[in-house]
Amino acid sequence: MILAVDSASGILKIGSPPETLPGIIEFVKVNNSLLIEEPEAQGRSGRTKIVQGWDDVAVLISLSLIDNPKAGKTRWDYLKHITEVFKKVTGNGKPEIYTLSHPMINAWNMRGLLFKSLETSENRTRQKIALSLEFAEYDSASGVVQERQEAAANGEQTAQTQQPAPIVSDGQRRGLGSMEARYANI
Repeated sequence: MILAVDSASGILKIGSPPETLPGIIEFVKVNNSLLIEEPEAQGRSGRTKIVQGWDDVAVLISLSLIDNPKAGKTRWDYLKHITEVFKKVTGNGKPEIYTLSHPMINAWNMRGLLFKSLETSENRTRQKIALSLEFAEYDSASGVVQERQEAAANGEQTAQTQQPAPIVSDGQRRGLGSMEARYANI
């Protein structure tokens, strides 16, 4: 399912064909980091760092919901709609995978996103609901590259660790000489 963000007008669109998701976009944040293992090295101060690759990219979108008397909708109606999108599942019972369209997210080259978490809070004095929508990268391009590199490295190790061909016994060797002589005369 496609999820599009129009930064200029502060609108979030979801679906195919896209429908406007209610709310006013406050900000869009993208975060990523390296996966680093830091085992302690005996006899050394500090830690050695072993880079394992990249973590999945995280996208955080902050929205505000307010009442819309012209449309006859309250902020609670809009919240109900967004929670339905959050809890949407595919035919096989798994969470929906979204494609997010936004210039910043396009620069990160993400393919699919899972709607990981939804957090809401109400400000009664301002009559608005603040939402925090968190998405996690589903099938990261860097993860696929890392898997291929690991598979290639494991394949090289397998080729290196294969046992040599079994040794031919004396009886087999004697029989081979007469077979070779017979086939050479054909």
